[in-house]
Amino acid sequence: MKRFVFLMILTFNLSLLFAVEIQSSAMPKKESYVMYITPYDFGPAVEKIELNLGHAVLFSSVKAEDFDVTVLSNFSDDFSPYRLVKGGRKVLNAYLSDGAGNPFPERRTGQFVTIVMQISPNDDLTSPFPSTKLIDSGETYGYKIENSKLGISISHRTALVCKEVVAFECKNFVFGEGGDEISMEYASFVPEKKNDNKIPLIVFFHGMGESGRNIYKPLLKIKSTALAEEKIQSYFKDGAAVLIPQCPTGWLEITEKDPFGNRLWAMVDINGTVNKVMSPVTSFLSKIFVSENSTQNNVVTPVSYYTVAVKELIDLFVKQNPQIDVDRIYLGGCSAGGFMTLNMMIQYPDFFAAGFPICEAFPNERINTKDLLKVSQKPMWFILAENDPTIDPEKYTKPTVQRLIDLGAENLHHTYFKSVKDLSGKFFDEDKKNPYEYHGHDSWIYVFNDQVSENGLSLFSWLCAQSNGK
Repeated sequence: MKRFVFLMILTFNLSLLFAVEIQSSAMPKKESYVMYITPYDFGPAVEKIELNLGHAVLFSSVKAEDFDVTVLSNFSDDFSPYRLVKGGRKVLNAYLSDGAGNPFPERRTGQFVTIVMQISPNDDLTSPFPSTKLIDSGETYGYKIENSKLGISISHRTALVCKEVVAFECKNFVFGEGGDEISMEYASFVPEKKNDNKIPLIVFFHGMGESGRNIYKPLLKIKSTALAEEKIQSYFKDGAAVLIPQCPTGWLEITEKDPFGNRLWAMVDINGTVNKVMSPVTSFLSKIFVSENSTQNNVVTPVSYYTVAVKELIDLFVKQNPQIDVDRIYLGGCSAGGFMTLNMMIQYPDFFAAGFPICEAFPNERINTKDLLKVSQKPMWFILAENDPTIDPEKYTKPTVQRLIDLGAENLHHTYFKSVKDLSGKFFDEDKKNPYEYHGHDSWIYVFNDQVSENGLSLFSWLCAQSNGK
């Protein structure tokens, strides 16, 4: 029976959906503070806060060593009590400021003070969001800032500020109706129109850890905000639009159902404790897709449950933004988002112009050869780290790439890093001698820092040259 499709776009007020709204700028209220969030390779970090002391002080009395900054979790903006002390932040600098976090050196007195703190990939207190929940639970951490010499103890927060996040417009998309409707949040960026030229669209799929109903997760946890920043945007003559949908459950949820009518998940052989515990179940369910007599010619390729909904979202976004070139719609994604990238390329091979899966989680043995043949005819660039302990390259990307080569793929690139290391020069190992090494699964760091290239050809310069019209 043909499914009735009901589409609806709802612009929502983030302050209603989430406990806190991230703003472009804010002035701290009396005896309160503003928290500034910055996306880093390791996630969001609070490097500075600005205080409104409630009274003027001399600039000479503002000294970093006099401030004590304590991190408190389970904090809500309704000024409910803090419930758990997490630890202290190291203060590096403090100065009079202008109410917008900027130094105000010409003033000899003032009531606004900005505090700069040490950040580190290893420091859990660097991130403003407890655990990995960000703020969809209605809670985020807060601070108590004390300075006995200035006579202050401040623990009320006025706002969260992040200029990288507010470059995106955040909305809600509803697909279908009744009990089977799909509701997902998404973030979009459209560069300022310079002329009547068409611009490409980059659709990016987050990983499993960024699923849910809080669009700040895919924007901040993997620093996908970089897609809208000058470094990447400059590759495209008139800029590129960006669309980042958020999956409410996980892209690996598929259309197949168990005997009880529950949708299954694509079986991903992730290493670790969970996989060992679940192995009796996963080994049984995997037979749904791969029997003992199956080959890659007759295996059933799993299809994400969100496939049609995402395609409808893309279609509607393109319709609402006629400056988008329908021949230059690109797909990228990391981990489970890499699975979704390949999934969409398989299901709509004539629609998308190119793809760049990162540490992709589509088991090679579960891709039907006829389906992979569709991918072989499209421009593709695969990225991973050889030491990825989460998604084994030997079971996923590497054999898939080899099959694409055997199928005659002509516009195929792959970049295999040995590991994921900090190339910014900001973070080092404990001995302060070598660059800090991130988890091997986090190879998207190289993509968002524009550090992926092959024989002098960079990923994004290659991407912007791909078109279905050629």
